[in-house]
Amino acid sequence: MIAGGSGITPMFQVTRAILENPNDNTKVHLIYANVTYDDILLLEELDNMAKNYPDRFKIYYVLNQPPEVWDGGVGFVSKEMIQAHCPAPAADIQVLRCGPPPMNKAMSANLDDLGYTKEMQFQF
Repeated sequence: MIAGGSGITPMFQVTRAILENPNDNTKVHLIYANVTYDDILLLEELDNMAKNYPDRFKIYYVLNQPPEVWDGGVGFVSKEMIQAHCPAPAADIQVLRCGPPPMNKAMSANLDDLGYTKEMQFQF
């Protein structure tokens, strides 16, 4: 999953449904981009999901304007970030995207360049 700003809303709902279903073994990797730390919506809830489901949910935060002490990504979501924090393209991989239009356009191009087919991508 790749989300920007309020684009976290559908990702959060899908992730929660996956993780709370004992019959679903789906693993979720989420890259969540914002401008500042204070812009991160659902921070506590997302961190709790990562803590409670460490083998099934991974989150990587990216900020354009990070605080002085920050161990997440900086700038815009890059191909390198996608390669480092998302599974490689495969028949059983689905990448969900939701964010502002310029971000969605850039992520579509990045995913295409990395070998994710159109069938592997879904945009909310």
